[in-house]
Amino acid sequence: MKVGFIGLGTMGGSMAFNTIQGGHELVVHDIRRESATRHLEAGATWADSPREVAEASDIVFTSLPGPTEVEAVFLGEDGILQGMSAGKVYFDLSTSTPNLIRRLHDIASGQGVDVLDAPVSRSEEHTSELQSRTNLVCRLLLEKKKTKHKQKQT
Repeated sequence: MKVGFIGLGTMGGSMAFNTIQGGHELVVHDIRRESATRHLEAGATWADSPREVAEASDIVFTSLPGPTEVEAVFLGEDGILQGMSAGKVYFDLSTSTPNLIRRLHDIASGQGVDVLDAPVSRSEEHTSELQSRTNLVCRLLLEKKKTKHKQKQT
């Protein structure tokens, strides 16, 4: 499964790196390319925009400072939504607002895209648990995708 990750700060960087260790292909983007150095050295692919991350990925995660950044990265020019297609999934790990996530969900659902809100603590102490959750989500979505593929074949 190809995983996209946008926002490679303390929390996002650790979770994104763990997706590589979990055996997933990783596509990354951050406003500071140097934040992706260890990911790229470990085999991740760089994308020049959030849209490119979404186009190249089955699932996209963001870990951003707040709702303003989430809205801009998802809906903005070259944003995630422009690169999403039916069946793809977007997880926002940022501390955002329920109204914003509902609005993003309403907009994206028209394209057949699932939007999920999964805010995480801003403490590095919790990154190992969060990394495990990230890998679990990827495994579950991969199984879902395999099941759909098998159903189409029959």
